[in-house]
Amino acid sequence: MTDSTTTPLPTRPDLLRIAYDDYRALPAIANSDLSRLRDALNGRPPRPHTSVGGALGLGTAFHTALLEPDLYEAGQPGINDTLIWWMVEGVQLDPEVKALLDVGTPEPSCIFTEPVTGTLCKLRADLVVDHPGHPYTVVDFKTTMARDYNHFVEQCTYYDYDRQAAFYADALQADRFLLIGVQKTEPFKVFVYAVPPLMRSEGRAKYLRLLHLLHPEAPVPLSVLPAVRDVRHALSGGADEEPA
Repeated sequence: MTDSTTTPLPTRPDLLRIAYDDYRALPAIANSDLSRLRDALNGRPPRPHTSVGGALGLGTAFHTALLEPDLYEAGQPGINDTLIWWMVEGVQLDPEVKALLDVGTPEPSCIFTEPVTGTLCKLRADLVVDHPGHPYTVVDFKTTMARDYNHFVEQCTYYDYDRQAAFYADALQADRFLLIGVQKTEPFKVFVYAVPPLMRSEGRAKYLRLLHLLHPEAPVPLSVLPAVRDVRHALSGGADEEPA
């Protein structure tokens, strides 16, 4: 006999295969919007939406080459194509990561309502693995100058990767979230870090605090009111977001 009082498990949101421009146009809050608010609260200038020769340019080129190679455009200004493919080769030579790439879905998007704040949110993951024999896994690749594995792990909290891990894993009800660091210089080592529960809990506290501040009716301390107001205005005005 079925217990009618049992609370049903929440439904995992659907993964959408849509172009990045279509994803960007979705009227919802992304992790990169939370980074924009964090920067504003800390008095940092807004990050550029695009960058040809800098970190965003290299990171975007690497992600395209690794996850959507058919879309990769060689010869872009400021991008060393040989370096990009060396980095991709470094990833593909790692047996664990290669196995995930073989069965995962690259660049899926989803839109969801964050249950605590009731905020409509969105995300675009690098890779989602939903395959027999594997725990449901979200993977995010990070280009890095970290010297070794321990150095990369130290950087994960500093760069708020913990917040991203919690935001994505909570939304997709993932069993694990893997941060995979890829060195930008020789020997192009790969660092696979499974984000532990405590780190995800810390990241969850970060994203919930920022989402609460973005709520139109939320009380905001006067000291940060201008920064919050600017970000709210930018979001309501449909400003472009930068890739996470």
